[in-house]
Amino acid sequence: MRPMTAGAREILDIAGEVARLRDAVHIEPRDVALAAVVLHFRRFAEEVEAPEVVSLSPEMLTMSDAVRDIMTIGEGELRAEEMIELARRDGAESADYLEHVWWGTKDR
Repeated sequence: MRPMTAGAREILDIAGEVARLRDAVHIEPRDVALAAVVLHFRRFAEEVEAPEVVSLSPEMLTMSDAVRDIMTIGEGELRAEEMIELARRDGAESADYLEHVWWGTKDR
C-alpha cells in the first residue's frame, strides 16, 4: 500500500464512516467524494475568522423548482425529514445514505 499524507488519511477515515452509513462492505469513489466535500467545508469553517466575512446562507445559490417548492408550499415549519424525503424521491445516487439518515431524523 502506498504511504498516505495526513489529508489523504483524513479523507479515507471520513469515507469509511460515510460508507458505514449505507451499510456498505466497500468504500466506493462516491464515499470518497462525499468525504472530500465534508472535509473541505470543515476546513473552510476553521479558516474563516469572522462570520461576517463569508456567508454560507442559502441565498448564495439559486434553487431548483423542487427545492423552492418545498420551501414555499405547505403549512407550518419545514422539517428536516421533508427535505430528506425530497432527496429520496429524486432517486439520487445518495439513496443508500438517505435511508439511514431518514430513520435518524424521525420525530425531530
